[in-house]
Amino acid sequence: MKKIALFLFVMSWLLSTVSGNVSEKMLELSYKKPYQYELVNGTYKVLANLTGLNSTQGVEVTFQGEKLSLFTLESDSVQIWLPLIGNSGMLEFTQRTKGEKVVSKQLFEPLIPADWDYFGEGKLHVIVSSHQDIAWMNTPDSCREERVHKIVLPALDLMEEAPEFKFEMEQSLNLMEVIEDSPENKQRLIDTYKSGNFEWGATFTQPYEGLESGEQLVRQSYLGRRWIKKKMPGMDAHVAYNVDVPGRSLQVPQLFKKSGIDYLFVSRMKEGFYKWYSPDGTSIFTYSPGNYGWYHYHHKVLDEDAITAMHELHKILKGWNEYYRERNIPPHYAVVISADAGGPKNYKKVIEGWNEIAKMPGRYIPEIAHSTALEFLQEVDVPEAKIDSIYGERPNLWLYIHGAGHYQAIKAKKEAAVAIPSAEIFNTINCELNNDFSLYPQKELDEAWYNAIYPDHGWGGKNGQITDSLFRLALETGNEIGKKLLDSSLESIASKIDLKKTQNVIVFNDLSWTRDGYARVDISHLKGTNWMLATSEGKTIPTQLATVNGKKELVFSVSNMPSIGYKTFTIKKGKQETATITAGSNYCENQFYTIKFGQGGITQLFDKTLNKEVFNTSTMVAGDLFHMGYEGNGAGEFVTVTAPHYGNMERAHQKESTWNLVETGAVYSKFRSEFEMDTFRVEQNITVFHQKKQIDLEYTIPNWPGEHNRQLRVMFPLNMKNSAKISYDVPMGMVHVGEDELTMRPGGSAWGGTYLQKPEEIHPREIQNFMTANGSGYGFTMSTNVVTADWVDPSMNAADFPVINSILLSTHKSCHWQGNWYEQKGSHTFKFSITSHREGWKNGFHFGVAENHPIHTVLKQKKQAGDLPATKSFASTNDPFTVITTIKKAEDDSDVVIRLLEAEGLDKKIQLELNKEVKSISKTDMIEENPKSLNKKGKIIELQLGKNAVETYKIK
Repeated sequence: MKKIALFLFVMSWLLSTVSGNVSEKMLELSYKKPYQYELVNGTYKVLANLTGLNSTQGVEVTFQGEKLSLFTLESDSVQIWLPLIGNSGMLEFTQRTKGEKVVSKQLFEPLIPADWDYFGEGKLHVIVSSHQDIAWMNTPDSCREERVHKIVLPALDLMEEAPEFKFEMEQSLNLMEVIEDSPENKQRLIDTYKSGNFEWGATFTQPYEGLESGEQLVRQSYLGRRWIKKKMPGMDAHVAYNVDVPGRSLQVPQLFKKSGIDYLFVSRMKEGFYKWYSPDGTSIFTYSPGNYGWYHYHHKVLDEDAITAMHELHKILKGWNEYYRERNIPPHYAVVISADAGGPKNYKKVIEGWNEIAKMPGRYIPEIAHSTALEFLQEVDVPEAKIDSIYGERPNLWLYIHGAGHYQAIKAKKEAAVAIPSAEIFNTINCELNNDFSLYPQKELDEAWYNAIYPDHGWGGKNGQITDSLFRLALETGNEIGKKLLDSSLESIASKIDLKKTQNVIVFNDLSWTRDGYARVDISHLKGTNWMLATSEGKTIPTQLATVNGKKELVFSVSNMPSIGYKTFTIKKGKQETATITAGSNYCENQFYTIKFGQGGITQLFDKTLNKEVFNTSTMVAGDLFHMGYEGNGAGEFVTVTAPHYGNMERAHQKESTWNLVETGAVYSKFRSEFEMDTFRVEQNITVFHQKKQIDLEYTIPNWPGEHNRQLRVMFPLNMKNSAKISYDVPMGMVHVGEDELTMRPGGSAWGGTYLQKPEEIHPREIQNFMTANGSGYGFTMSTNVVTADWVDPSMNAADFPVINSILLSTHKSCHWQGNWYEQKGSHTFKFSITSHREGWKNGFHFGVAENHPIHTVLKQKKQAGDLPATKSFASTNDPFTVITTIKKAEDDSDVVIRLLEAEGLDKKIQLELNKEVKSISKTDMIEENPKSLNKKGKIIELQLGKNAVETYKIK
């Protein structure tokens, strides 16, 4: 006999005796599963066992004035037919024995309450979905096979058998897989979407949002919603899912909403509804069930029968009455049943049983049905609903799993994020110059984007070494395609420049602002060493000869590089005169800095223009390497980021080392030091540039041993107060610590507890290109392709001043119990560029971005005739904080698409100057749909941009 967790306790036994004595006795009711219930005289009764009554002879039982049936079985057990539905009340037992009347009164609660309060006339939506990492449960190939043949196709079959069943998959990649593996089912997929039975997520995968570049994040919608609409006629997708990762990037609401995505379905966040705002003022209707898998793994309220489901869900809904009522939200509630690689499951029996009971006349019980997230969210998203407004970044708690755990793969991803948009830009320009868009390499670019955003959040896992190697291969493939396409377009453009001299070097800038920097060109074909570069006007520029991997190269300083354009230089005979530079084995002085070197790095950096000592080297040196313990797993069910520990901690400044000046000249001076840590060797190179305020630090570890549970960081201790403002760039935006994070404690559930840490307290952080600190009269910016950065000293006795630092490697284990170790054995090289500047993040912005955008060179040894001048900009704006993120051929025709980002945070009018006259320009959504003419034409177009807005334009 299985007992329900409902206890009926004795309120009193009232004994009608001559003596007036009172005794107490406990009665207990229990229900046998499955429940036995019947409709009797218009009301439902359920059979229960009664314990504590010796006999039924002469016994009457009433509840709220109704006499209940009571009888004894042959086994002498007593059973009773009780009301199934009703409000709590007194259950009265009356028995006459030897002339005495005995009455027992107990508080009784029917299994199904009659009062469903706010939800009485509402609806419960059973949303069955399958959470999918590309792998994690096993290798990508085996998971793909399972997705297609054990989840999606069975779901289609189930929908044919039971038309009321509904199901959803969370990303378009899964739909692509089904079409590739089972193309004969394409029409079934379209039909089940049109009937409202099968929904698909609006993004390509469920990525680490802050790891994607801005354009990579936009391409999630291109390969998501746009792909679905174009490849699956009649289908669409309006809900984006990213339910596993406890992190949200600042501009996601804007990027998704402007892609035609109406809803964001997240998890690991307090259950409820939100209008999540980006800094431009765009919001997206966001829903979280608290944890996507709780109704599958924990609550299991639909796994037994209708009565159990009604009993348990009533208890859950009681906690939501006031939330819904206060916000005037329609009475619709989601029961999200999702699991990692979970298959389709029809709850038909429970649903039909529930609705049969709920339709009793005079009762107000919500109906229940299979549903989808879109159907549910459209019901609650009504104008009269007062949805909570929230704003800001939710820093990703799982950030150790990617950059620090998979450095080489993520290095390729970051390079691809630069190379592919640059390839788009210059291939578009080349097509325009040729007046032939058939030359545009659309297929190759599509392949590059696919690979560059293919890896999702599921690194590691079971057989994770296979998953990780395939993810790395995809990212490296995307990067290689992007670089190849970029190089070919630059060669083609360079062939169109009018060159009246020999030995020409054309230098290309892919950024949309005028920039300074350094470039290099291979001159191994030229004899001798006395070579230098001059501008097209004949003015010599700082040049330095270097030997790199057996090649003879000229390294040269370039200034005022035109926006998205090029500049031409000529190699000529001559000897470079070195500017006023003082350099020795462990010191250097130029127009910007006085620098001293010691064990582990820079012991002094004095900024001569600001009259400031940049670093506080009281406890460490700048560029110090810290080698620490780390016991976390990078991603999983924890609710705070696991901090490093101090077991066997090593610091580079405590290791014996000496510095050597290995190169010096007009462009730079390079210093080298080598030292031994306990289990690996480090070669440290510091390059001080003389024409630009910049210092590069490079670390090569040729023999990283892959020692488990270790972490490696590089440190920059700043001579600032702890109140300094810390900022860093994110996809299409900036986060200022303490200002731009989500202010609420996220809530939501993990097996490790509740996410209660304030987002502003979370560190380290994912960065796109740089982290900057500003205060005490100056600013400091660190630019790198290493994606994990912090501003808090990780030492046991932490400094009370900012320490900008970056996590190079972390050798921890996958969070899967059968997962692999992220050992990363072998050789690695890490590069950082630093500068000091006037106080304010804007003064470091262009430096921080530019150092991840190499200046490209094309050597043309012969004279040539051409239509292009020696120097040219193909696209520019009159505002340095209006960033052109891409220029590309339109997806559907030969028009040109250009995307702009307002990065400063101000409403402004800007002028966009293009290479050719514009016949017309339209503003579109993010995926190039829904154009609206701006009624403008000409070579210079005036546009209105809102603060932090990302806008897409289509140009004829």
